[in-house]
Amino acid sequence: MFPDFHTHNLQATDATINLPLEWTLHPEQFQPREGATYSAGIHPWWTDDEARTRQMLQALPQLLRHPQVVALGECGLDALRGASLDEQERIFRLQIRMAEALGKPVTLHIVRCFDRLLRLHKELRPTTQWTVHGFRGKPALAKQLLQAGLDLSFGIHYNQQSWDITPEGRRHKESDDL
Repeated sequence: MFPDFHTHNLQATDATINLPLEWTLHPEQFQPREGATYSAGIHPWWTDDEARTRQMLQALPQLLRHPQVVALGECGLDALRGASLDEQERIFRLQIRMAEALGKPVTLHIVRCFDRLLRLHKELRPTTQWTVHGFRGKPALAKQLLQAGLDLSFGIHYNQQSWDITPEGRRHKESDDL
């Protein structure tokens, strides 16, 4: 068995478990399992409600300070769902500031926004590691992301050539929703 970089399975072991919306809204309800590790962030799909987004932005620092929350994410940009891309980018930038302040690596959900992601990575110059989760792209995009300093995480569906060109220390395996 491999360490699972990213899953939504709350019962998973040897995995980083992505916290669901309800705990992101209500961090006081977060009851971590002993020995488990978690990631917490505002998924771009959750950004389509302003009041809910404000609530999550207020709650997120509390979750990120928990010692079992080892990463921020998943967060990112999705051209197909969520708020406008400008609003998603605003929320993304706020989350990146939190990750930087707390020294947390970032797990990214990116759909049809890799140009924006590369621009933001270059502009923000993060000191924490950013990893694109569920990467399915072609080798040319993989090379671009790797050259920019991002890591890649691969789920059950992926491009074998992209996997092959990703250095072992910079590629991760994940179960995501399985």
